[in-house]
This record gives sequence, structure tokens and C-alpha cells, in this order.
Amino acid sequence: MVLIIILAMVVAAVALLDYGRNKEVASGVKVLNAEEDVGTALVVYHPGKSDFQHRVFSGFAEGLVSNGWRVEVTTPSSQARTDLAGYDLLVLGGPTYWFTPNRPIKRYLSRLGDLGGQRTVTIITALGAGERSTAIMESLVREANGDLVNGLLLYKMRPNDDDNYVNDKQNQALAVEMATQAAKEIPLPGE
Repeated sequence: MVLIIILAMVVAAVALLDYGRNKEVASGVKVLNAEEDVGTALVVYHPGKSDFQHRVFSGFAEGLVSNGWRVEVTTPSSQARTDLAGYDLLVLGGPTYWFTPNRPIKRYLSRLGDLGGQRTVTIITALGAGERSTAIMESLVREANGDLVNGLLLYKMRPNDDDNYVNDKQNQALAVEMATQAAKEIPLPGE
């Protein structure tokens, strides 16, 4: 009987932890480089439980801005825009939980429905094992008829560059730098 009670407590704790990690977070839309109108990107990411996702997606958004993009940033809540008319690029992602993309971003992608060829970038963050999560996210985009421009996998703890790994703090800074550089390589529409 004691074993059953302990097992039930462990299951309840795991369920509560999973709920907290996958809870929908609503935010407004932050607009960067509002005066530009050559290309507009919608960046939708789940912030997760640490600031790592925020730093990575902010770095990506800043990379787009430095390349001349107008960027709108929000979270994948039920209030997030689902009409992609007027967007030249869609950026989706967030943290990996239980070897899969977080549920809020998957639900958002499901709400979008058919992407109709929308140019899309996926960014998955993980502590150390994100390959499966990245493959799932890329597959979901393709199944929704998205044009996958790039799929990034960036690690918080596992080395992002085995040759230059020193510590977790520098590794996380490298992940942000990698996200920023990847965004700079995405051309504006018509280029």
C-alpha cells in the first residue's frame, strides 16, 4: 500500500511539472524595426522555464532586424495571430520537453492549419537531447505545407560546438550567436 501511495505521488509530481512546463503563456506582440516593410517575419516561441529561449529567439529576431526585416514577436497562446497574410517568414519553436517540442507550439501550429507554402524556420532548444524534437517539429511544418527554410537545434547544456566548448555560460552565448547568424543569412523577399 505504501508503495502505491509513493508511486501515485511521483506520478502526480511529474504531471504537475509537465503541466507547468507546457502551460500556455499569453503575451502581446512586440514589433521590432516597425518602419521597414520590405519583409515581415512573425516569430512565435514558447518561453519555457528559463531565460534561454528568450535569449535565443531575441538573438534570432535581432539578426533578422539587422538584415532589414520587420519582426513581430509573440508567444503561441490562443490569442496569437493565425492569419499569416502579410508575413513573409514564420519562425516557430521553443524548448524540448520529454524529447518532443513543447505542447503550446504544437497546438499553435495545429491552429494555423495549412501553411500554404509559408517560408518557415524552426528553432528548438534543448538541454542535451533535441534531435527527436527537431525532427518532429520539421515534420509538422512539412505536413502543414510549410516551406522549411531552416531548422535550428540549439543546446543549453550540451556543447553547440564541440571544438570550442568551455562552460555552459559560454555555450549558451554561442547558441544565441548561432541563432543571430542564422537569421542574418535569411534573405529578404525578392533578394
